[in-house]
Amino acid sequence: MTTNKIRVVLDSNIIGSILLGGLTRTRYLWLLDRLDSFEICYSDKILEEIKRFPEIDFFKKKNITEETIEMFISSFQAYSLKIISVSNVKFGRDKNDYFLLSLSRDARAKYLITGDPDLLKIRKYANTQIISMKEFIEIYS
Repeated sequence: MTTNKIRVVLDSNIIGSILLGGLTRTRYLWLLDRLDSFEICYSDKILEEIKRFPEIDFFKKKNITEETIEMFISSFQAYSLKIISVSNVKFGRDKNDYFLLSLSRDARAKYLITGDPDLLKIRKYANTQIISMKEFIEIYS
């Protein structure tokens, strides 16, 4: 089944910001209101990173618990598309970001939305534009 939806990948740092609330959450809710036009893509690796948030002191101090993460993941999976990533991209300064570029390629994502300065410097990889959440919203609102 083909879709005309614009595919996006959200970096786990964006998801962390969503969980904390504020402007990123507001922008995320804007995106969710437009799922007839956009398709959020994820992989198991992103879920693994999110599941580790409660172990990180920063998130502990913000009261991001395992229960909070489980509730988020449950709803996130309900309206997002799981991608089995098979590419092995090795591009960029930080090898920890390779999986995001691989996922973006395999998902045929138009956008990788991130707050990571190393990824944002790349700006584009293959057919994927690498942008901030703010830039994404500015393009489509």
